[in-house]
This record gives sequence, structure tokens and C-alpha cells, in this order.
Amino acid sequence: MKEGKTGSRLLSFALCALIALLVLKLGLTVADALRGAPVVSVAVPAAMAKEERPQPKHVSILGPESAAAAPGAMASVDFKSMSSLQQEASQIHRQQEQLREEEQQLKKLKKEVEEKISTLLALQKQYMLAQGQKKSALNSQVQGLARIYGTMKPKQAAKLMGSLEDSLVKSIISTMPPDKAASILALMDVKKAAKISEALSGQ
Repeated sequence: MKEGKTGSRLLSFALCALIALLVLKLGLTVADALRGAPVVSVAVPAAMAKEERPQPKHVSILGPESAAAAPGAMASVDFKSMSSLQQEASQIHRQQEQLREEEQQLKKLKKEVEEKISTLLALQKQYMLAQGQKKSALNSQVQGLARIYGTMKPKQAAKLMGSLEDSLVKSIISTMPPDKAASILALMDVKKAAKISEALSGQ
């Protein structure tokens, strides 16, 4: 009976030890999984070794911070950072080149506009000069006609001026002395004389 009790106690003790080891292994596995570290293998008693003999795993003694600081990891991070910086630098360089090209195009357009403005100003100056010369020549002609009609008798001058355009008659009359112009207008056609008088009053 004593040997049976002793064997039963040993079996109970072995089962308790096995359960304790399994609980310990489970706790370590959960803790390592939470920390992200490799699972630590725990030795299995000889009774469990027959059913499944797990392969021993190498336990990393480096924590997450130490592993991240390993030379290979640092080289990878540096390579990615350098690659990203090179891409940004290349993009900035392309944008600068585009801005330089646009600036050159704007300078070219500005120069073309300035040249066209200069040409237009020169043409306008020539036109004004030509207009002034034309006006001067016209005034000279009008003054000459006014002198010619002024030497005529009012009746004869009124008859000849009646066939001229109203604008020309107005110019001739406006350069004559007032008494001479009045005597000619008095002998002209009434409607034409009224138009000329109205044009003269609107000057």
C-alpha cells in the first residue's frame, strides 16, 4: 500500500510540475508576443518529449530598440531617406528649369511688345506730321482762294462759291474779313447761306 501511495504521489507531483511548466511557457509566450520578441522555448519534460520534441529556437537578446538600431536597419532607413531627398531635389530642379524657361519667354514677349509700341509711336508721329503738313497746305490753299474770291465782286463770288462744298465755303468765308464775308453770304442761296452761317456759329 505504501508503494502505491508513493507512486500516486510521484505521479501527482509530476503532473503538477508539468502543468506549472506549461503555464510558465504560456505566460512567456504571451509576454514575448506582446513585446514583439521571438518566442522563448522552454524545455519539455521527458514525458512530453516522446509526443512532440520542439526544435530549440535562438532567443534574441536584443530588445526592439536595439534591433532597430542595428547597422543594417540604419542603412535601410538612410537609403530610403536619401532616395526621398533625391526625388524632391530632382522635382525642385525641374520646377526651377520650368520657371527659368517661362521667365525667358516673358522677357522675349516683353521685348516684342516694346518694339511694336515703338513702331506704333513712330507711325503715329509720322501720321501727325503728315496731317499737320496737309492741314497747313489746305490752309494755304484756303487762304489763297479767300484772297481770290475777296478780289471779286460779291455777286460773282457768291455765284461761284454756291457750287463749292459747304465745308470748303465755310473755310473760305472764315478767313475773309467780316464785311466781305457778309456781303457774299447775303447774295448766296438762302439755304446754303443758312448752312454756312450755322457751321460758322458752331466753331
